[in-house]
Amino acid sequence: MLAAATQANGLAMEKKYRDMAAELVVLSMILAAGLTLYLADLDKSTVFLVYLGSVVLVAVLILSVFYNLIFAARLFLLFLVGAYPLGVKLLGDNLYFSVFEFTTQTLSVTTTMYALSLVAVVGAYLGWKAGTVSDKSSGHAGRILPALDEYYFCVFCLSAVFATLTGFLIINSSTGTILDSAYGTGTEGSPLIGSASAMGGISLSIMFYCALIARKKSYWIVIGLVACYLLLWCQILRGLRQDVVGAAFSCLVLFLMFELRNVSIKLKYFFYVVPLFLLLEVWGLVRSGLSLFLAGRLNVTELLDMGLGNAAILPGVVYSGTLGPIATTFANVVALFERHSVSLLYGQGYLDYILRTPPEFLYPDRPKDFATMFVDYGLSSGGGFFELAEAYLNFGLIGVFIAPFAISFIISGVYSRAIQRQNIFYVFALSSILCVWLRGSWYQTFAFYKSFVSGLVLYLIIHSLALLLTRRQR
Repeated sequence: MLAAATQANGLAMEKKYRDMAAELVVLSMILAAGLTLYLADLDKSTVFLVYLGSVVLVAVLILSVFYNLIFAARLFLLFLVGAYPLGVKLLGDNLYFSVFEFTTQTLSVTTTMYALSLVAVVGAYLGWKAGTVSDKSSGHAGRILPALDEYYFCVFCLSAVFATLTGFLIINSSTGTILDSAYGTGTEGSPLIGSASAMGGISLSIMFYCALIARKKSYWIVIGLVACYLLLWCQILRGLRQDVVGAAFSCLVLFLMFELRNVSIKLKYFFYVVPLFLLLEVWGLVRSGLSLFLAGRLNVTELLDMGLGNAAILPGVVYSGTLGPIATTFANVVALFERHSVSLLYGQGYLDYILRTPPEFLYPDRPKDFATMFVDYGLSSGGGFFELAEAYLNFGLIGVFIAPFAISFIISGVYSRAIQRQNIFYVFALSSILCVWLRGSWYQTFAFYKSFVSGLVLYLIIHSLALLLTRRQR
């Protein structure tokens, strides 16, 4: 028996070392491909060969982390913004990945973008591994939910209040729904507190977590009502999509973590995700002209053309959607460096986060979002400022390794502690990241930061009030 156990342990250790060796080989090859594309002056055919080989390597790397939905999504979103533009340019010099700024959509720029994304994937992967508290944090830990008591009931009720209040802030700043006027004319609103949507998503996520603990029908009824108000009435019908996706993604991950105890990606999930993605893309197309369509002033074709905007009339645009404008900001930054129009900020862009933390009504002269910088250089963009664009602008090549490493490290650490300790503080922290997942991953890292700060503030308020109310009841 002892000999058999010893042999089994030996085989397990041997497999672990083999897996680690394979992991290091794949990471080294991806990093080497990225550095080669970045440093060497290669012809198009060579770039194509390196591109194909490295795409396969990254695909293998992402497939190897399918045991964790968050980890896999993190790597995929980083990689896609670099891989898609170069893929388009390799297909044809006259093809474009965005309706914005054709002048920066060159093979040279997209090759650099892709090279930086490869470096970023390695950094993000190592950051996640470094931030993981223990091997048990992969999402398969046993279910150890705390017993329902007055505290969690108070947290649930207070979260419902905050979710409703944030919805009111959105409505109060909105000019109406997209059933009445076009998206972009004020229907989305500019709430007094800029992170109102994120705070609503966090509050809804905490309600969801408490409902998982309570297992009472009444909790789900309240969540349904609040979700309909916040997500449908206050956001979807005002043209907002990403805040809804973020809140839904946060609740999904919490369900997988604490109910199913398995956050791995399964094939059946794609049958839900793909139709939802297509539905949201269609919604994004029709939201600008839906009011005119309902009034009989547009037909279906004109409605879709209005949503496509320049993509409907500009030849050569493969696909733009959400990905195109975000990739444009990355391309613009790389092009500005190629033209020697900008120099490294050496971290000033991240230090500005502190000054940008207070709401604008308290500090109207706070630093502007970097998404507004391109007009100063005669370039156009579609908004947002991609994580790697910001990292590259601040620290160059080393920045696109360090920033993804640090962000993944934090996400992994919060996730690991949330699933192991079952502490509501870490659930607040994790929800604050998940509810702005796409916005933080693509639009700007500041969204992660601001939502995280908002989550901590919400925790302090809700936790303190829940403790106070619980003690009074006793």
